[in-house]
Amino acid sequence: MYGKKEKRTQISFRLTEAALNRLRQCAELFNMEPSQYAKAILYKDLGLLQEPVDQRRRRWIKKHKKQDNDDEV
Repeated sequence: MYGKKEKRTQISFRLTEAALNRLRQCAELFNMEPSQYAKAILYKDLGLLQEPVDQRRRRWIKKHKKQDNDDEV
């Protein structure tokens, strides 16, 4: 389904102060950046839920913990 990457296009738009505040509040509820939340809502409204959502914000597991466990064995 996600084999070959398609060409992507960057878009931008202006928001009123009230819309920006609401966007920040909603994004914070889902632990996302405002731009990530706006993209997710856009994809949902366009019916593109099968498309991968921006996943740049990941929690990194410290690798040294795994290495410490390997040293003990």
